[in-house]
Amino acid sequence: MSTSEEQDSGAAGAAAYPSGIDPSLVRDDPGFRLQRRLGLIPRVGMGTARRALIFAAVCWLPIVVWAALTGRASGSQHGDALLAHFGVHVRCLVAIPVLVIAEGMAQKTVPRFLRYFVESGLVPEDKLQAFRELIVSFVRVRNHALPWVLIAGIVIAWTTAGAVRNQIDDVIWPSGPGDTSSAITFGGWWFILVVRPLFTALLLAWLWRACLVFVLFFKLSRFPLAYVPVHPDRLAGAGFVERFAFIFSPVAFAVSTVVAASFAHDVMYHGVSVADIKDELIATAVLLTVIFLAPFTPFVVALGKVKRDAMFSYGSLVGHHGRLVHRRWILKEDVGSPEILDAPELGPVADVQAVYGAIKSMRRMPIGKLGLAAIVVPAALPMLIVAATQLPLESIVAKVLETLI
Repeated sequence: MSTSEEQDSGAAGAAAYPSGIDPSLVRDDPGFRLQRRLGLIPRVGMGTARRALIFAAVCWLPIVVWAALTGRASGSQHGDALLAHFGVHVRCLVAIPVLVIAEGMAQKTVPRFLRYFVESGLVPEDKLQAFRELIVSFVRVRNHALPWVLIAGIVIAWTTAGAVRNQIDDVIWPSGPGDTSSAITFGGWWFILVVRPLFTALLLAWLWRACLVFVLFFKLSRFPLAYVPVHPDRLAGAGFVERFAFIFSPVAFAVSTVVAASFAHDVMYHGVSVADIKDELIATAVLLTVIFLAPFTPFVVALGKVKRDAMFSYGSLVGHHGRLVHRRWILKEDVGSPEILDAPELGPVADVQAVYGAIKSMRRMPIGKLGLAAIVVPAALPMLIVAATQLPLESIVAKVLETLI
């Protein structure tokens, strides 16, 4: 990660934030500081690509080397093969690196996104200090140690449970020819003690960050922003909030691939029919979509109030304008020269109606097709791949398009 990406945090936003305040979603939280002490994150930048490669190598290579040395890599010498354990490969080579890469994306996006509240004029000049205080309070929540203590506790508990409850396909390999016992071999122990804890920690960290986004948006929804009800983005000038959903795209994809890998293993090696698990496939995609769109819901109340108030205020304006037009041109009355009839920003009756129509079309939820696609597509794609193993891909795609369009 370059120096410029590091500067996308507090330093580059000096006009919007007090000196030393980092409005990042990731940088300087307890997890970040721990990785920096361990040398995983350099003094400058995020070290995203390096960490993704290190985590993937540490998780995957020991299992591959062990499987190759014991004849479990691809053959059937011991009745099972590493290649059949989709969950191992997906966690090590896809999910874990993607969750790390998502941190780099968030570091580049979030500070710039928060600065745009000021640059777009949504934060009035007289409220700039209050906005800075809001950012400070958000950073204070982000830096709280308690959530990370809970994450560590859950990871330890989950790892312990995995060691005790060993009836899981991802950790069971026969110990030798003809062996049908469920003993955990080296590959299984590495998965339990290294791979799954790391994936779980990264996932829980992102769920906490989703909660942080909810807190941030809750604070912003209560902040006296200078909304513009007639803005063409149909969100009173807050349409850019929708693009924030893209920071969750890789997270949704990572989680979906892990779940899909489990389904794929059942389909390929346990005789499970895709038709029998279609509800689970759909439910997984829907659940991920709901989880990562939930942080945007605080804006529903704020935008709903803006729309209601604008319907009344602009409704009165349009009504006053329309009555004057009616009296002058239909009733032939002398109404003088009221400013409202000559106001260039209102224009003729058709333009005034367009203004009111823009308000009527305002959305309450700051998520449209673009934001929805940012979560739905990565959440659903791995599930579609699983379905395609038994169902014609053309019919799946046609059904999806028919549903969405």
